[in-house]
Amino acid sequence: MEKLKITVSKRETRGKGPAKRLRRVGSIPAVVYSESLNTCLTIPLESVKILQSIHFSESTIIDLEISDNNKAESIPVIIKSIEFNPINEAVTHIDFLKVSLEEKITVHIPLILKGEAKGVKDDGGVLVQALREIELEGLPLDIPENIQIDISELTIGHSIHVEDLKIPDNLEIITDPEESIVSIAAKKEEPEEEALAPEAEGVQEPEVIKEKKDTEESAKEPKEGKKEGKKEGKQE
Repeated sequence: MEKLKITVSKRETRGKGPAKRLRRVGSIPAVVYSESLNTCLTIPLESVKILQSIHFSESTIIDLEISDNNKAESIPVIIKSIEFNPINEAVTHIDFLKVSLEEKITVHIPLILKGEAKGVKDDGGVLVQALREIELEGLPLDIPENIQIDISELTIGHSIHVEDLKIPDNLEIITDPEESIVSIAAKKEEPEEEALAPEAEGVQEPEVIKEKKDTEESAKEPKEGKKEGKKEGKQE
């Protein structure tokens, strides 16, 4: 796993007000925790940019240097959770988890597709990626930043599943091995306009109009007879 170093500072103030003031100057409020630790932090703008460069990846071991007045302490951590602004999607808070480099951890690792599938390139199929990350367990420095999958030989109707992944023996996949990661589906054909023409011709609209016309004429005949009868009565 990739290792990164950032500098943060211990934060004594808590609450929404101080957190908003930090964000206005480009810093991010954060917390680092473990079974025996729970410390509030401020991540300065320079360190925020470093985390942005790795897209706030969970699969990176971070050497977190915490400054507290004139003292500094470094601990290994991973990003455990991130909060985002629902409007502009900016990061608003980060939770770090302190880890031991000698104890196994469970993290989510991104899946990166490599190559162009034959089923797409040659047969016009559609690529469907159902899974974009998997859960792995292992020692922090043994866990890769991501897993790359070669899809160049993938054809229509075929899939790559979690159980097809090749990983080192010192790692264990937690995700269900039967889950599909990526597949190639046949492109759905849209109905042609010409195919709809015979159906349209099958609707015998003129006959319906004629039948309606005949009905109207037959309905008029008795009425005309009644009118004549009334005239004859008046003449008498």
